[in-house]
Amino acid sequence: MHLQEIYEYVDAHSQEFIGDLVRLVKQPSVSAKGEGMQECAKMVEKMMREVGLSTRIIPEKEGNPVVYGEIKSETSKKTLLFYNHYDVQPPEPLEEWICDPFSGEIRNGKIYGRGVSDNKGNIVSRLKVVQAFLETMGSVPVNIKFVIEGEEEIGSPHLPPVIQKHKNLFSADAAIWEFGGTNRKGRPDVYLGLKGVLSVELRAKGANRDVHSANAPLIPNPAWRLAWALNTLKNDKDEILIDGFYDNVDTPSAEEIECLKTIRYEEEEEKKELGLKEYIHDVSGLDVPKALLYQPTCTINGFLTGYTDKGSKTVLPNKAMAKLDFRLVRRQMPNEIFSKLVRHLKNRGFGDIEVISHGSTEPVKTPITDKFVQTVIKTAEKVYGKEAAVYPTSAGSGPMHLFRNWLGYPVVSVGCGHAESRAHAPNENITAEGFIKGTKFIATLLHEFSVS
Repeated sequence: MHLQEIYEYVDAHSQEFIGDLVRLVKQPSVSAKGEGMQECAKMVEKMMREVGLSTRIIPEKEGNPVVYGEIKSETSKKTLLFYNHYDVQPPEPLEEWICDPFSGEIRNGKIYGRGVSDNKGNIVSRLKVVQAFLETMGSVPVNIKFVIEGEEEIGSPHLPPVIQKHKNLFSADAAIWEFGGTNRKGRPDVYLGLKGVLSVELRAKGANRDVHSANAPLIPNPAWRLAWALNTLKNDKDEILIDGFYDNVDTPSAEEIECLKTIRYEEEEEKKELGLKEYIHDVSGLDVPKALLYQPTCTINGFLTGYTDKGSKTVLPNKAMAKLDFRLVRRQMPNEIFSKLVRHLKNRGFGDIEVISHGSTEPVKTPITDKFVQTVIKTAEKVYGKEAAVYPTSAGSGPMHLFRNWLGYPVVSVGCGHAESRAHAPNENITAEGFIKGTKFIATLLHEFSVS
C-alpha cells in the first residue's frame, strides 16, 4: 500500500472535507436543550453513506439515537471501532463569540463553531479517511465501525442499554476514542483512559413564592441555605469533605509516573492564555499532570437563584439551584459517591436539600504496555515527527468504560484538535491544517494497525 496516494488524495480534496465539516457544524445539536438532535443524527448518517459506509440509526429509549456505520475490508479480519458523538455543549455565553457559534466561520486558518473540536471535526476527519481509501485503493485496510451517539455531553444516560443489546454489533479488536490533538509545540497527545464523572443538581426551597427582602428576619432564604450546604463539601485547602470520598482513590504506579514525565505539561503557556498567575496551591512541574489526572474533584458548574439581571431588586428568592460535577479516578464508582453525597448532606443537617443525578460514567484505563497503544504512539510520532505526550488517563470523562470494561478491547483517544481549541468555551475552533494532518494520521494508523 502506498500511503502517499492517500495523502495526495486528502490534500487534493481538503477544501471539500472542510466544507463538509462546516456543513455539520452549521447543524445545531445541543443535547442539554434537545436542540436539533434528530436532524443532526440524520445528517451524520447521510454523511456516512456518502463516503461508502452501510448505516443504521439505533433509537435510544427516551434518548437521542445512536448512528452506526460499518464497512468490511477485503484484505484483513481486524476491526477498528471509532467512537464519536454528534451532540455539542450549549454555546452560551453568546456575547463572547467572535462569530455565530453555528456558522462554521473560517478566520485566519481556523474553523470556528460549537462542536467543531468536540466532536464534529473528528467525525468528519475519520469519515473522510474511509472515503480516501475507497477512492484510491478500492478497499479499507481493516474492518471499520463507527458508533456516533447523541448524549455524550449530558453523560450518555441511555447508551448502556444500547451497548448491552448490541454487543456483537459493537465488537472490535480495538477502538479510537473521540478527542485529542497536538499541544502548543506540535507534539501529538495520546490518551489511554478517562476519569469518571458524576453530575448532580442540588435544590433548596423556601417560601412558596418570592417575597420582599424586608422579610429576611422571618423568611428562610434558600440561597443562603444552599450556600451553607455547598460550604460543607470543600474546605479552603481544596479538600473534599464528604465522608469516605477518598476511600478508593487510586495513585499512579511507577510506570505511570514515568509516563507523566513524557508530557512536559505546558503550564506557563496555559496560565498566560487563561490570565492566571498560578495554579491552585501553586503546583508546578511533575505535580501538574499528577494533580490533573489523579486528583478527584468537586466543581460547582453553576449557581442560580433570585434576581440576576441589570440593576437591583430587593427580593428574597423562594428557591435556589446549583449544578456540580465530581471527576472520579480509578476505583471511585459514581453510584457510591452519589450515596455518600446524600448521606453527607443529611448528616450535616441538610437533608432538606434535594439531590438529583444527571448522569455518570466510570473511570477507565488501557495499559501503556498494550500492543495497540504502542502502535498508536509509534504512528503518531511517525506522522507528526515529534515525541508523543502520553497521558495514562485524561482529566475529561465519557462512556469509554462501556467499550473498554464491558466489551474488553483497548481504547485510545487521539484527534485533530489543538491546545487552544477551547472545547466547551466560546470561540471553539480547530485549525484547517490540524484537521488535514489529523486525517492523514488516522489513515496512517489504519494501515499500521492492519500490519501490526
